[in-house]
Amino acid sequence: MRFLKSLFNKKPAVPTRVLNEPKQLLNGDIFCFGDSFALPEAMRKQQLQVNDITTIEFSHEHHIQLISQGANEKLVYVSFPKNPKNLIKCSLLLSRADVETLFNLDDFSEIFEAPGKARLAPLTEQHSYGDMLATEYIQQDFETSGYIHQADYRDSKPPEFTDQEHGREFQYFSLEGNKGLRLIEIFIFENGDTDVYLSSLRPASDIAELWIKGE
Repeated sequence: MRFLKSLFNKKPAVPTRVLNEPKQLLNGDIFCFGDSFALPEAMRKQQLQVNDITTIEFSHEHHIQLISQGANEKLVYVSFPKNPKNLIKCSLLLSRADVETLFNLDDFSEIFEAPGKARLAPLTEQHSYGDMLATEYIQQDFETSGYIHQADYRDSKPPEFTDQEHGREFQYFSLEGNKGLRLIEIFIFENGDTDVYLSSLRPASDIAELWIKGE
């Protein structure tokens, strides 16, 4: 009887977490890009740990962004915007010096002039991010409003305009090249802070390995 009592009082085992695809990554998890030469050098064969997760919100959709770092100080941003082929977006943040080296600043300034019809060609490919560049970029977004939240809302909606804490508002500008697979993305925040990213849409299979934190 004592054996039967202990058997029926046994607590069910805690389900083991599954990590089968990049969009399931959480803080502290580790992933590794493959060795494909189609990948930018800054990402190829790089092992990275997720240090933070934010949510980027537009009026029509929202998606998470993983902020990850490897052995060096370079941050790699991986996000999962909706697109027909379920491609992931890999991004690198540009410094002002990068922008000045890669683009003519007079041409770059046209991005912020209405109605937003800028066309931009890189000045050089001789740059550490040169293999992420398109041959030409054509503007798509002009002053598109959005919010960035310091929270993970992949399974829920970001808060509305209530007494709940809301994200940082930004104006979004974007240009596309290489049939929409390579982008320049610009976020201008209310305080004037400006982030410029080089982005590339890639198959999720480019992330070759995934490890759960602590395993």
